[in-house]
Amino acid sequence: MVKSLFERIGGEAAIEAAVELFYEKLVADENLKKFFEGVNMDNLKAHQRKFLQLAFTKIPEDVQVDKLMLEKHDRLFKMGLDETHFDMVAGHLVATLQALQVKSDLIDEAVAIVGPLRPIFQQGAEMAKSA
Repeated sequence: MVKSLFERIGGEAAIEAAVELFYEKLVADENLKKFFEGVNMDNLKAHQRKFLQLAFTKIPEDVQVDKLMLEKHDRLFKMGLDETHFDMVAGHLVATLQALQVKSDLIDEAVAIVGPLRPIFQQGAEMAKSA
C-alpha cells in the first residue's frame, strides 16, 4: 500500500514543525502580517495542521473545498486578500518545507495539492470587490 504524503513527510511531528515555522514566516512578511493581526494563532495553527493532514492524505468527497476556503477566508478577502497573497503564502510553504529538509519530490507533491486552490483566492477577491 502506498503511504500518503502526510506519512512520507513525517506525520504529525513533521506537520507540527512545518506549521510553526510556516506561521513564523507569514507573520514576519510585511505583505501578509496584517491578515494575522488580532487572530488567535493557536486556533489558526490547529486548523492549519488539520487542513494539511487532510490535504496530504485524502480530502473526503463530501468536503467542498472551494466553498470551505471562501467561507474561512471571507474576512481576509474583505481586507484585500487575493491570489498574489496566495502566491506569497505558497512560497513560504515551499521555503518552510525546504528549511525542514523535506525532499524536493515531496515538496513538488505538496505544491501540486495546494496549487490548484489559487483560483479560489482570485474568486474570493473578486467577490469581495463586487460586494
